[in-house]
Amino acid sequence: MKKSKSGPQLFFSAVDLPRLRKNFNEDARFAEMKESLLKFDRAAERTFIREEVNFEDQVHGIRRVCDVAQNMAFLYLMTDDEDASQLAVESVRTLMKFPFWDFFMEGDRVIGVQGAPRCVIAVAVAIDWLGDVVDSTERETWLQAIAERGCEPCYLGLHNIRYPRETKGWSINPQSVMYASRTAFPNDNARRPEITQTTNLRAAPAGGLAIGRAVIGIYGEQNQDDLDRWQEMALFSLRAFASIYLPDGSYGEGVNYGNYTSESIFMAAVALEKAGLADIRSDINWRGHLQFMLNMAMPTSENLYEVVNIGDSGRHRGHVVFQHPDGRAESRSALAFWTAREFRDGSAQWFGETLAAAHNIWSVIFFDESVEAIPPVNEPQTWYNELDWVVARTGYRAEDFLVSLRSGIGWNHEHADRNSLIIKGYGEQLIVDPSRPPYPFTDPCWMMRTTAGHSAILFDGEGHFYNNGVEGTNSTIAQARLVGKGEGKGYSYWISDATQAYRIANLEIKNVVRAVVVFFDLRVVVVVDSVSKWKQPSKVEARFFADNWEEDCEVTTDGNGFDIRRPGAFAHAQTFCRSTTEIRKKLLPIPEERAVKHPFVSVETEPTMATTLVTVIGLAPTGGETTSAIIDSSKDEIKVRLKAEAVSATCRINDTGLIPEIQVNE
Repeated sequence: MKKSKSGPQLFFSAVDLPRLRKNFNEDARFAEMKESLLKFDRAAERTFIREEVNFEDQVHGIRRVCDVAQNMAFLYLMTDDEDASQLAVESVRTLMKFPFWDFFMEGDRVIGVQGAPRCVIAVAVAIDWLGDVVDSTERETWLQAIAERGCEPCYLGLHNIRYPRETKGWSINPQSVMYASRTAFPNDNARRPEITQTTNLRAAPAGGLAIGRAVIGIYGEQNQDDLDRWQEMALFSLRAFASIYLPDGSYGEGVNYGNYTSESIFMAAVALEKAGLADIRSDINWRGHLQFMLNMAMPTSENLYEVVNIGDSGRHRGHVVFQHPDGRAESRSALAFWTAREFRDGSAQWFGETLAAAHNIWSVIFFDESVEAIPPVNEPQTWYNELDWVVARTGYRAEDFLVSLRSGIGWNHEHADRNSLIIKGYGEQLIVDPSRPPYPFTDPCWMMRTTAGHSAILFDGEGHFYNNGVEGTNSTIAQARLVGKGEGKGYSYWISDATQAYRIANLEIKNVVRAVVVFFDLRVVVVVDSVSKWKQPSKVEARFFADNWEEDCEVTTDGNGFDIRRPGAFAHAQTFCRSTTEIRKKLLPIPEERAVKHPFVSVETEPTMATTLVTVIGLAPTGGETTSAIIDSSKDEIKVRLKAEAVSATCRINDTGLIPEIQVNE
């Protein structure tokens, strides 16, 4: 058994302590986080771990204990608060009482997926930060638990993912609280290891295994063969993400899952480097990844940390968080600060300080005040990434105008959302992608994951191809692709073809193309939907969803368009179609308490073989007026004339072909 050495070694060293303590105790950036740790209700937590914790809960219960263990250990390291150290020790001892740290199994063996890596990190930092508070005998017990309940299950899960055809199949542990909810009408886990090859749930155990291997190497004694095979598996799995992140740094599971994945990887990279085992920092375009995070930011008056919530990218809304150590469940700044520190990236530093939500202990650990924060330019701009997700904006403030279109291929945690639209302005989300539907396919609200739950196109009430949920929220083969784009003074446009996504669900569909023209100064979006069938006519429907989560949204329609009004702003839309349309406000056929939070406008045609639908959406602050719009048409062209007090523009749409041609004249 190796002795405790002079100070931490896993993520930082003793020489870093004065800087960390200064940041924690004096830096105004971290004052709120510090205060939340100091005011944390330790008596309530002791009651929980002594009397209330359910040792069969490897999801919420074990996460709570892990969070407290590492947060209190860090507080002790920053302040010498002995009571915090004792609560950290008691929390780790509580983790030791869990018979297993994860709920997935292969045969009769536990697989490490999320719970096990989380426990590895919590126990590892407790060992590293508490030092001689933990005597050598107990430290050895903790290290052995990391090996047996953490590293080995993580290794097994990663081996299954690496060699999916060799696995016996994954199942849910009958002794876990997850068994009842996951087996009432269970998912099919036959392909789970294969599906997990390109998801966040590969990064988590890989990170946990790397950190476990590092801390055992520093403080413990273990069979070298075990250490070698753990290290090889961790490095192989972590390096697999070099091809999962796209070259420009984009990540297809979106912002929140991307942050979880990235934290798992970069924290493993730090631990491996500190332990002298490997350097994997250059495998991923980290600076590009932070540009992805920045460009997916969508601050609103209600939430400055909102994101363009493509798929499951956004936060949960309405969830009660127990006395969370940093006051909020949402925190992305540790990744930003690490990237800023490692690559001297001022843009990442600004994102971490400004748009990455609450700071946590890892934010303090990786923050480097010597990196100068460089804010982005607040001016009209359009961002295209290698996912084929498009975001146009006038800036990064809550009041700025933003329009997003989801083109591209399928990714884990996707929705049936090809060509779906999001519009924000004057601090309000006005055309939305309804946030975070449930994961279980047995829940009626699963419907929100289908095209019917998005601001997109339907044929006779049906959308494009999507999985039925029996294998979870994994990716599909549905694709859209950008087939045109352009820009000029005051405007930007792009064209996305989603025909393949629709046709594999209904071979009768011939064409589904959406063009979006954004007029920055006029605060107008022109949406052009060009659709056609092969043989049988269909009713074509465009849906536009509103946000009524707090019951503060009003949706009204008339024969020519619709209004969506929120407290700070409104959208006024005019429609034109080459077919007769009916415009109505509707709710999804799901439980009313959820349906009313997501009202939508339905613009539906009579049965048709082919048509073009143009929706002109103007935004204005409450009490203001939207830009005037006049829509004219001829056989070959639809013309939209826009006029405000000082600015005017004309958008010409040639819709004689399958792909509309866009021309803008100012």
